[in-house]
Amino acid sequence: MGKGWERRRRRLVNRLSEAGPVGGGVAALLSLGKARNSDCEETFARTALAVDGVVSAEWECSEQFGGGWQRGTVVLRASSRDEGARIVDALLRAFAAEPLLEDRWATPQQYRNEDGSLVLSAGDAGFRAVPNIGEVREHYGKD
Repeated sequence: MGKGWERRRRRLVNRLSEAGPVGGGVAALLSLGKARNSDCEETFARTALAVDGVVSAEWECSEQFGGGWQRGTVVLRASSRDEGARIVDALLRAFAAEPLLEDRWATPQQYRNEDGSLVLSAGDAGFRAVPNIGEVREHYGKD
């Protein structure tokens, strides 16, 4: 959901808020949820791209009704699993150190090299599952 959705949502909220009590209630619910979280997207991407060995990084983040999700696509410059694991470790350390990333936000499920021959995960950096930022900070002692 991009900027077009955000524009339509704002227009709908404005119209509903003028439509009486029922419309106002629906408008209030719609205004609680925000389709995109550009702060999340920009901070994750900026942090990832600052890590040596990261070729590209794109995020899509959604915050709606107090919940949400974060999806990252990260491409690494790695020719071996060991090299890729070092980059994933450095990337997760960078996430842990970035104060603008919220503890509840999720890290990517996987990381790929440029030709797709290597697929890595946080498991390659010593995690049991896909961690959120709080778990990454705890792991690296950055609480």
